[in-house]
Amino acid sequence: MRYVNEHDENTAERKRVFVIPTEQGKGRKKRTIKTSLAIMLLLPVLLTACATAPPEEKTPAAVADVDGRLTVTFLDVGQGNAVLVENDGLFMLIDGGDREYSSFVVSYLKQQGVEELAYVVASHYDADHINGIVGALHAFPCKQVLAPEYATDTRVYDSFCEVIEEEDIALAYPAVGETYTLGDAAFTIVCPEQYGAKEANDNSIGLRLAYGDNSFLICGDAGVEMEEKMLSGGVALDSDVYLASHHGSGGSSSPEFLEAVSPQIVVISVGADNSYGHPAQRVLDDIAKVGAGVYRTDECGTIRIASDGEQLTVTTERTAAESLEEAGPAAAEQTEAETVPTYILNLNTKKFHDPSCPSVDEIHPGNKAEFTGTREELLAAGYDPCGRCKP
Repeated sequence: MRYVNEHDENTAERKRVFVIPTEQGKGRKKRTIKTSLAIMLLLPVLLTACATAPPEEKTPAAVADVDGRLTVTFLDVGQGNAVLVENDGLFMLIDGGDREYSSFVVSYLKQQGVEELAYVVASHYDADHINGIVGALHAFPCKQVLAPEYATDTRVYDSFCEVIEEEDIALAYPAVGETYTLGDAAFTIVCPEQYGAKEANDNSIGLRLAYGDNSFLICGDAGVEMEEKMLSGGVALDSDVYLASHHGSGGSSSPEFLEAVSPQIVVISVGADNSYGHPAQRVLDDIAKVGAGVYRTDECGTIRIASDGEQLTVTTERTAAESLEEAGPAAAEQTEAETVPTYILNLNTKKFHDPSCPSVDEIHPGNKAEFTGTREELLAAGYDPCGRCKP
């Protein structure tokens, strides 16, 4: 990976450009991805608000304009998902975050010049995905809604159905393999294979968005079981950018799935200090193994990725370092304390290994376990370090 530092005096942006060589066997061309931190156009106090203010006070912060005809923006909606896609003046909203972020989503869309939505995609009917959609459908005309074919008994689902009926919006339940166009871009449905899964998350609509040589994979809260069906179903999954399913939960983004997607960038839409422990350390470890860069909304704020069909440019509202600085020394100490390693245990020999240790593959599945914690805890529990990897 080659890094080149740039400073654009006209736009007051700092940029880091890196070239990622083609992976053998993937059939991909060499990609150039630019990352840039936008110098905020609002007062510094708004930067602090982005990291620490209650959700209802969140104000759309300016993200610098970037070159590229397709933009995919991952809005900072806390513990939820909201993605705005634009190409040739046409807009698509994928999910909209929870109720406390609904006004923020509407304000952000207006700030971006949205007057009409070509598509609204409700990945599934969890509140942290569709509350903001209801607000957006009240605020903007929409040509078509794509939603999963199942029902829930929640108030927000009733509101979702009501606004579609009141506004007379076309509603479709897309099937795997169907392709829709958005200007010069196109997206193909990759899941679910069929609706009606007992686990609501596995009813999530997943799509692969393609523009030129670049591609994005967004699958809502799809879990490992649905990922297995995608892998066995033969749908195209390899993508430059992957939105980690279910906010980086350990029940999604299996190692096999990540290998098939082979992303260069993984975006994690997650709330700071959330009670679910998202993203899971196992997922972060497996993302590192496929060599992808990670951008998290709890650290970077709103994240915009632009494509000209060959090159990706990433612009973030803030950096992870700034988030820690705004939160104060206590948060930095907490983050450092929370960074704990993961080990692989052999329950039979009472040895513990680094996950990359060659001996791990030799452990019988019935004797293998994963442990996230300190080395001292394992020693106290009677385990010995592997002499081969010396963890």
